[in-house]
Amino acid sequence: MLLVLEQAVSWGQKQQADRLAGQGSIFDLAPVEDEKPRHHPLTPTEEFEKTELLRMEKEVLGLYVTEHPLSGVRDQLRRKSDATIAELERRRDGEVITVGGIVAGMRHQTTKRGDAMVFLRIEDVTGGIETVVFNSTYDKARELCTTDRILIVKGRIDRKEGETKLIAMEIAAFEAVPEKREVRLRIDATKAAAGMIRELAALIRDFPGESPVYADLITSQGKKVYAFGPQFKVQPAPDFYAEVKMLLGESAVA
Repeated sequence: MLLVLEQAVSWGQKQQADRLAGQGSIFDLAPVEDEKPRHHPLTPTEEFEKTELLRMEKEVLGLYVTEHPLSGVRDQLRRKSDATIAELERRRDGEVITVGGIVAGMRHQTTKRGDAMVFLRIEDVTGGIETVVFNSTYDKARELCTTDRILIVKGRIDRKEGETKLIAMEIAAFEAVPEKREVRLRIDATKAAAGMIRELAALIRDFPGESPVYADLITSQGKKVYAFGPQFKVQPAPDFYAEVKMLLGESAVA
């Protein structure tokens, strides 16, 4: 609807202008039962790109609705950090830590000496913190300091003004790497119920992803490996493993 809004408004303005001028369209003379021509293109059915959708949600509502923009990279971001932003309140003043998050806002300022500096609002899925970037650091990372950019920030905790801030020392871009690790499940086929593999295949289809799935089977002829086909790749999310344990037992998951 947003994509055709401009055309629809233009058409409506023209119709109103024509009425005020006492003019009419030749289509106004058509029989009532005839369908009037469409005044704008068909409304597209596809959704916005996820990043654009999230940006607009935050701009209009002040929060994300569809999902948090860091949800898909949360684990990778955590591995590159010393702590979540929510944990910084418990860290001591002056401690040097590394956090990862998205730039939710920024404002520029000039020091008394005329040097440029910026204040970044860095947020992760647990909270946000104001990050002060002085000129020496800003010069090295100027192109990275933009709204909606995901960053890794090494800095010093500062509580001199009564609130927790982060004084940036180093700023680096965060690049997500697709995780395609394999999923291996242990199954004692001598004790498994009939149809168990079919049930497992159905479960895998409920969590589509990029990780191939292998089942290490214990059979009466010894150990065998069962490889699920490429159409059964899975997203190894915590909910998937929880469902697997319910179906196969705790020992199925390494």
